[in-house]
Amino acid sequence: MATEDDIEQFICDSFSSIWDLELLAAVLGMPDEGLTARELVDRMRASELVVEQGIASLVAAGIGGMDREGRFQFRPVNEDVEKNARRAHEFYQRFPGRARRLMIARQSPGLNAFADAFRLGKD
Repeated sequence: MATEDDIEQFICDSFSSIWDLELLAAVLGMPDEGLTARELVDRMRASELVVEQGIASLVAAGIGGMDREGRFQFRPVNEDVEKNARRAHEFYQRFPGRARRLMIARQSPGLNAFADAFRLGKD
């Protein structure tokens, strides 16, 4: 079973933004039907660009895929990815702020190192 550290690493490795986790949540709620990009834009109240980038990100991570009708579905490439994606979704539901901080830290490691230099104590 994956530890919390494993899930945090999976989030850092597989999701480029919180919108990707929101997209995962949307398709987890409709596993058989899937959703078109337009339906995802409406459901998530996101821009077309955000949805397109999110779909590309989740496809690249092996978490989802497009069907022949152009509907995006939760379609993990293997059982480990499926379990980790579901755990990442649960983690985000429980700790949304922490999930955001994980992705921000990954995107700007130099800034985090600079900020950490001024901390009196580590978390």
